[in-house]
Amino acid sequence: MGYRIALNFEDGATRFITCAPGETVLDAAFRQRINLPMDCSDGVCGTCKCRCEQGAYDLGDDYIDEALTADEAEEGLVLTCQMRVSSDCVVAVPVPSSACKVKPAVHEGAVAAVDLVSDSTILLTLRL
Repeated sequence: MGYRIALNFEDGATRFITCAPGETVLDAAFRQRINLPMDCSDGVCGTCKCRCEQGAYDLGDDYIDEALTADEAEEGLVLTCQMRVSSDCVVAVPVPSSACKVKPAVHEGAVAAVDLVSDSTILLTLRL
């Protein structure tokens, strides 16, 4: 079972990733080819600091106060290299998606069916 994480970038782009139980958000993002900002991956530099806007998570306990203060944690700031989620979450990433080498996913497929649902709506079924 995994959790769905919405990564909201400052340029308005949103990308969804799946995070396995016990996996850090940073590792889950890298696994899915989203390069969130980071320098150390050890909770020391604070480069991966983001804001969790919704959801349940554990901050981890292997980071230093210079990277994330208690006040920042109270305000919802997290270090994605330490953050382990326990529900679906929404995370605000304070950089544009272009800085994370994020592109829209491209999939090849074919139209399997087009059904008229109403006068103004069709149901388009794709085969990937």
